[in-house]
Amino acid sequence: MPSESTNQEDIEEKKTRITVKLDDFDHRVINKMATNRNISLSNSMRNIVHQWIESNPDLLKKNYGVDIKEISDEIFSESASLALDKTLRKIEKDIIKELPEFFEIVEVVDIDDLADHFDVPNKIIKKIIFTHSKEIKKVGLNLKLKEGQIFKI
Repeated sequence: MPSESTNQEDIEEKKTRITVKLDDFDHRVINKMATNRNISLSNSMRNIVHQWIESNPDLLKKNYGVDIKEISDEIFSESASLALDKTLRKIEKDIIKELPEFFEIVEVVDIDDLADHFDVPNKIIKKIIFTHSKEIKKVGLNLKLKEGQIFKI
């Protein structure tokens, strides 16, 4: 029987690992980006790829035959058929307890950066924000999500 944390990781995040080789210049740029934002190299690469994909849907369609809207719709329809799990897990409770202290010094944070701070997949942070707003308010926080950033209001 798989451990609870292994099972939770499988459920929480299904990501594909891709290994890339970078030349010295690219590696230094990515490394500086990661260092300046205090995130991992892989998270820096993931952010770059995600931003490029979002900024170039026409190029992806024209040159590669990739329809971003079609992929988004497929993912939505797959996830929409799943029942929303509203149970509050221990890790989510622990993060919610830590949020007031975190937001004492930060007023705005990217979801990915907050996930890195707590060393959890960003899907956990999204679930906390989307599903457990009442619990967040109980600890004295009023948060707003806009364009991938969490604002303290």
